[in-house]
Amino acid sequence: MIQDVETDIRCPVCSTCNSHDLPVLPKDYEYRVEIADDFGMRVCDDCQTEFIWPRPSLAELRDMYPDHYYAYGTEMGGFWQIIYNWWCRSEAKRLLRLSTKRPLHLFDIGAGDCRRFKAMGSGDQFKFSGVEMNQKMAQAGCDEGFDIAPGTFEEFDLTDSVGTVDVLTINHVIEHVTDPADTVRKAFKLVADDGIFTGRTPKVASTGHRYFGGYWSGYHFPRHLTLFSRESLELLLRESGFREIEIVEELNLFPALSLQNFLVGKLKIPLTLEGGHSRLWTFLVFFTAPLSFFDYLFSRSDCMIFTAKK
Repeated sequence: MIQDVETDIRCPVCSTCNSHDLPVLPKDYEYRVEIADDFGMRVCDDCQTEFIWPRPSLAELRDMYPDHYYAYGTEMGGFWQIIYNWWCRSEAKRLLRLSTKRPLHLFDIGAGDCRRFKAMGSGDQFKFSGVEMNQKMAQAGCDEGFDIAPGTFEEFDLTDSVGTVDVLTINHVIEHVTDPADTVRKAFKLVADDGIFTGRTPKVASTGHRYFGGYWSGYHFPRHLTLFSRESLELLLRESGFREIEIVEELNLFPALSLQNFLVGKLKIPLTLEGGHSRLWTFLVFFTAPLSFFDYLFSRSDCMIFTAKK
């Protein structure tokens, strides 16, 4: 570990030492990696950020992701592929509205095998690049013709890239990084003047966070190292230099995964999981869809989308 568990416990967002242990420690219901036993969670008393403690090293971080992790090229099946392609095309339209520059240089932190780039279907509108921690996925992206650097964003060399990115995306990745403050400062350097930094992340103080407790899928323990409140996320962005910050609710599938965690962890139902999902996954999504819509409409969603300008 890179810190003493008993000393120097600082919030990774506001840097204060005022925090307490999370009353009920989440478990890794999805992948059951052994390294999960080495970590706990704290809650910042000042900004309400929840964070893994001790903070893992990059080597430990990689051990949290098994080879069958859901983001590593898992096939979706026909129905979910159609939904995914539709979402990617909608996302492409949203990103193109953020800037008038064409082609738009889009850099993705956590690019995976670049299936999102391919599904966006606007190659003439974009110049795609990114960084991906998993070496095989990074190579798969390169094989498809995209400029993907292997390694974490923490390891990415900015030397020839400062101020070159029009839109920087970090979808459900900022909660995975070891030092979110350093990541956002580095993002600020990478983005061009008047460029955009945008992404998605889980949100504490949601309905799921409140009622599912340790079974809440937003914990994704131990891979989600930092979980933000709306206020702490805005603080992080503003202190790194970003302006015109907008944070809105995101309609998401987290309730389905939270229910799956509850079935596996609380009720001890022996579900077989593949890529973190059981064969009941589609049923769970439709069963919890009313809750997802309700939370979205009443600003209690499990996830939020942020957009900030340099």
